[in-house]
Amino acid sequence: MTLRVRLVLGLALCLAATIDSPQAGAASADPDKDPQTLKLLQEARTLIDGKKPQAGIEKCEKVIALFETYYAGSKHKIYCARTSAENLDYLVKAAAAMDKGTFEAGKHDAIVISSTWSGAYFMKGYALQDLGRPAEAKSAIKQALELSPWSSQYLSELGSLYLLEKDWPKAMESFKAAEDNAPLAPDEAKVDELGRARRGIAYVLVELGKLDEAEKKYQQCLKDNPNDTKATAELEYVRGLKAQKQSK
Repeated sequence: MTLRVRLVLGLALCLAATIDSPQAGAASADPDKDPQTLKLLQEARTLIDGKKPQAGIEKCEKVIALFETYYAGSKHKIYCARTSAENLDYLVKAAAAMDKGTFEAGKHDAIVISSTWSGAYFMKGYALQDLGRPAEAKSAIKQALELSPWSSQYLSELGSLYLLEKDWPKAMESFKAAEDNAPLAPDEAKVDELGRARRGIAYVLVELGKLDEAEKKYQQCLKDNPNDTKATAELEYVRGLKAQKQSK
C-alpha cells in the first residue's frame, strides 16, 4: 500500500468518526435522527403512489426544509448514502480531495447521513415528472445527486430525463454511471437498478442506430436477470429492427 493510499484511508477513517458529531445548523434537533422526518417522507411516497403528486411534493419540501435549516452554514460537506459501501466511498472521495487540495471551498471535512434528504429531492423530481414539469424534475434530481452523486437510482432517473430531451450523450453518460455504481446499491435493489441502467444504455444505442451493441446489452441484462421482462421485450424489438434492415 502506497503512502498516498494509506493517507487517504486514514483520512477517511477520521472523517467517519465525525458522522455523529454535533452539526453547525440553526435547528435544535437533527432531522436525520428524528423518526418523524422519515415518516413524513413515507407519507409523501404514499401520496405520490396514490396519484396525488402535488400533495406528495409538499411533504417532500417539508423534509427538505428541515435538513436545509439544520445544516445551514455547516462547515461539513454533506453526503447521503443508502449503504455502508456507498458511505465509505464518499468518505474516501472526500479524503482524496483533501489530500489533493481540491476539497470543496469552505468545508473542513465530510460527513455521511442517511438517504432521507436526498430521497426527498428524488421523490419530488419523480412527482414533478408526473405533473409534466420535466425541467423542474431534472433540477430536483440534480439536487439529489449533489447529496448522493453515486446513487445508481438517481443517475438512472436523470438519464431518463435526458431521454425525454433526446440528449443521447448525456443520457448515455448518466446510465453508464448508474451501471458503474449499481454495486453500491442496497442488496435488494442491486439487480433492478443494474437492469434499469443497462436498459437505458441499450435504449440510447438503439436511438443511435447501434443495434448490434444494443442487442448485446439487452442480452447482458437477461444473463444477470432472466426475469427482466422489459429487457426481453426490448430485445425482441431490436431483433425485429435488425431483421427489417437485413431484408431491405
